This record gives sequence, C-alpha cells and structure tokens, in this order.
Amino acid sequence: MDNKQLAEVAHIIGVSEDSISAMDDEIKNGMTAVFEQVAVKNDEDKKAVFEALDKLWQRGLVYAELNEVAKNTGISLVTLRSLDFETQQNIVYEYMMDSSQTARFYDLTNKALAVMELEKVAKLISVPVRELRTLPRRIQENICGAYTMEYDPDNTNTELIDNIREMIAP
Repeated sequence: MDNKQLAEVAHIIGVSEDSISAMDDEIKNGMTAVFEQVAVKNDEDKKAVFEALDKLWQRGLVYAELNEVAKNTGISLVTLRSLDFETQQNIVYEYMMDSSQTARFYDLTNKALAVMELEKVAKLISVPVRELRTLPRRIQENICGAYTMEYDPDNTNTELIDNIREMIAP
C-alpha cells in the first residue's frame, strides 16, 4: 500500500493513517485490492468501497487484539487466527471486558475448533452448511470429528459420507 492509498483509505473510513499503517500486511493488501478492483463512478460504488474497507478495518482491529489475547493467555496466535471471524470477535470482546477469564477464552477457542470443519463436511455430503449449523452442538462436533479422522482426499469417502448422514438423520 503506497502513501496515496493509505491517505485515501484513512480519509474514506475516517481514521488516522498511522492506525492503518499499524495493521498487518494481509489487511493492508486487502485494502489495496479494493482500490484495484472497484472503479468509483457513482455513489453506489463509493458505498461499496466504504463497506469493503470498513470490513477490512474491523477485521484488522480484531487481529490486533488477538495478538494481545495470545500474549496474555498462551493461546497460539496461529490458532486464534484460524478461527472463524465471529468467534474471533467474541474472544476479543470478552477479553476487553475481562482479560482475566483465561479459561473462558480457551473454552471459546476449543468449541470453535471442534466444529471448524463444518463447511467441508457440508460440501462432502452435499448439504447446506446452514442446515448443519442448526443441529445440536454435540452432533456438529461428532460429524466434524469423524470428518477430521476419516476423510481421505484420495478416496471417494463413501463410507464416511454414509456415516455422517446417519449421524444427522432425524
């Protein structure tokens, strides 16, 4: 991200250039990509650019706080960054409310890790992920566990698919 883009991003989302400079490269590269992909021709384009930049800005703020959470809890930053964004936000929010609740942060992390493969399971069994998310938490964990242990990328996984379908059958 060059200085001109940095200044423009700061102006569009109403923050300081220093705060954007402090963001990690993934976020800054994403912001640069927004400028390269969207030609602003009208108010609708301006709104789309603002929303994309604001979303990246929010993600960058969460990532910055995750660094703090990792330092103070012992949870690996790599693990925290691998979680879904909603869980990351929850952890950061709860950390900001009371940073002494280390057990709670581990619990949130472990719960998210237990169902991390849900989207891959949905794709494997050709079921919308939103449908799988409505299942009881224990079933979500069980099907993700089965997937993690038994999935073979060099196989048709027919037996795994059948087993997972049995687990989710009413």
